[in-house]
Amino acid sequence: MESAYMKLTEGRRLKKSLYDIAALKLDEVLERMNDRQLEAYWQDLDSFTEVYPEHEKKLKDALAEKDYNLFAGHLTDMRNLMEKIHADDMAQECQAQINGLAFVDHAKLEANMNAFLVDVAVLSIDIQMLAVKFKKNEDAVAPSGGGGTGGAKSILAVDDQAIFLSTLKSFLQNTSYKLICTSSCKTAMDYLQNNKPDLFILDIMMPEMDGFELAQKIRESGQKAPIIFLTGNASKESVLKAVSAGGADFIVKPASREQVIARVSRFI
Repeated sequence: MESAYMKLTEGRRLKKSLYDIAALKLDEVLERMNDRQLEAYWQDLDSFTEVYPEHEKKLKDALAEKDYNLFAGHLTDMRNLMEKIHADDMAQECQAQINGLAFVDHAKLEANMNAFLVDVAVLSIDIQMLAVKFKKNEDAVAPSGGGGTGGAKSILAVDDQAIFLSTLKSFLQNTSYKLICTSSCKTAMDYLQNNKPDLFILDIMMPEMDGFELAQKIRESGQKAPIIFLTGNASKESVLKAVSAGGADFIVKPASREQVIARVSRFI
């Protein structure tokens, strides 16, 4: 938001959209905010997306070095950051991890933090995608689906790592989605000559061509279905590049079944 104060209708739309970000505990907080306070809070959210990648790196580095004193300090900074933006459950998780450092089980701590940092990255991306939506002054970031006509909605997933495609298949078993998987960008483009999926899931980091290049080719071929990128990077630069390439949303690796289903169900 660039104006000094939000317009009334804009503020209402923002509040409604913020309620949809489950990680933010805003049931009572937002209703007490006037326009100036809402704009200040929005700036806090924007600041969080800027600084999160640095905080994530510091936590991972300290954990890798098993420097638990330094790790506790960085985790305290993360807790304060979560409290400031009203991500209360995440703030409590930080404190729980700090309290548990008296009896360190490194493998368990590492697993817990990896899962926690995925959740925080998802929150950062949700906020950034909301910012994109408001910048465009639209009710949706992505175009509508790619032309399925009833029945199971089809998803084309492209990732050079077969293990993720296998995981994705297991996540989408017993759902109404038809999943087509390939590890080859060329195979994907060949498939699109005679097919129009309802959704694309594309890995960003691939050797043949990256996900951004593939997304461009998909759009050039006339395909209009939403594109979800697979990423491990929640930086603003990465998110904006993905949006510019036609991305509608993100799945953060390593993904959970809940995250995949939630992301997919937004579009089909």
